[in-house]
Amino acid sequence: MRYVITLLTMSCGFITNVFAQVKTTDSIFIKNSRPIQFIADKIQISEADKQWITDKLIPQLKELGDRGIIVGRATASPEGPLPNNIRLAKGRRASVDALLSSYGINSGRIRYDVVAEDYPLLLALMKHEGDRLHHATDSLMKHYGDDTQKLKAALKSFDEGRLWQHVLHRYFPLLRAVRIMAIDKSLVDVAPVVPIQSVTINPIGTTISPRELHIPMPTGEPLCGQQREPRREFMSIKTNVLFDFAYMPGYDRFCPIPNVALEYYPKHGHFTYGASFDGPWWQHYDEHKYFQLRNYQLHTRYYLRSGDINKRCPSEGAAFKGLFFSAYAHAFIYNICFGEKRGWEGEGYGAGLGIGYVLPLGRSEHWRLEFGLQAGFFNTPYDPYQWRCPINPDSAPEQYYYKWYGDAKNFKKRQHRYTWLGPTRLEITLSYDILYRRNHKKGVSFRSHEAAARY
Repeated sequence: MRYVITLLTMSCGFITNVFAQVKTTDSIFIKNSRPIQFIADKIQISEADKQWITDKLIPQLKELGDRGIIVGRATASPEGPLPNNIRLAKGRRASVDALLSSYGINSGRIRYDVVAEDYPLLLALMKHEGDRLHHATDSLMKHYGDDTQKLKAALKSFDEGRLWQHVLHRYFPLLRAVRIMAIDKSLVDVAPVVPIQSVTINPIGTTISPRELHIPMPTGEPLCGQQREPRREFMSIKTNVLFDFAYMPGYDRFCPIPNVALEYYPKHGHFTYGASFDGPWWQHYDEHKYFQLRNYQLHTRYYLRSGDINKRCPSEGAAFKGLFFSAYAHAFIYNICFGEKRGWEGEGYGAGLGIGYVLPLGRSEHWRLEFGLQAGFFNTPYDPYQWRCPINPDSAPEQYYYKWYGDAKNFKKRQHRYTWLGPTRLEITLSYDILYRRNHKKGVSFRSHEAAARY
């Protein structure tokens, strides 16, 4: 059975009674109104928005004189429970009213609606930006009508939750706002009311599939629409802070290990690829102490959380984060000496596996803290050496000698070998994104703070 629902519609699809005869449209209202945006679950106005009201809105009202009024819409984003969203929407309106009242703007010059879960405005924003998921959202809204509880559940479950994640990160920050603009009240009561139209939809409460609603399913492209942040991370630079503040037993002094690592982030899949370099080169000749190392490592990581751009849009923070597993291989050369008779030099190689966790820092998640542990093996051929000749210390020149007690003609370098199996590296790493992949253009770019999205 099908019902016929009559809807009073205007060119401005989401504006209700207050705006029923104001001559405007969705795009004009969205373009010309100023969103006083709020932090999630907060009703306090930011200093930047207070400054805008002082510098822009109040002068506009003064210019209009007695004809000037303020129209707007106070809203909350739908992700929380409805009672809390009602409280937030009303509290945000009250905050704006109180601020305007402090400038002598009485309530008779303020006209706006309070909508706790503003799905019509969500739809208007998606349409205004040409979002390819606008039709899917529109179809679900028409199907569930005024039953916002079922509508919210449908948005959350549609396409395995991708639609909800998309609007949550892209549009919900824009709904935590009081949108206002100053207009000439002479524009009121001059626009003709559009005749009532009939829209046929299924009855509320019935089950319907996306195919019945003619909703185009995702085609493999990212659910990102037109993002404010057009890029996602391409490469990060890192340093292991444990190495940066290292203390070597035997060397008996603070000896930071300069180290740097790079990690490359593909657009698809779970794997990333990286390389690192450790290069301490400390020497204290008078004390016969050396800590000199060159270690080159390549690694790959597998993140349990997919970094696929189809699932992790550029405005949703770091694509690769959380728990990961890794595999690595490395090669090294070294010269380590702890005194006149305790020195070793050699080279070697190794490989192994690791586990770690990436914790984003800050709202943009361009900074991250990583915790990791590697275990495996390394093999090194080496030679011990000492200060002064081990055979004729009194007569031989004072210099460093390999610890060799046989015939000199039989000496061959790297006659000793050592193999280790067990933990090989502990990491607390600070990471920062330095290169970014453009979302709509080829290539990469350095980060621009001014162009970064602010959610």
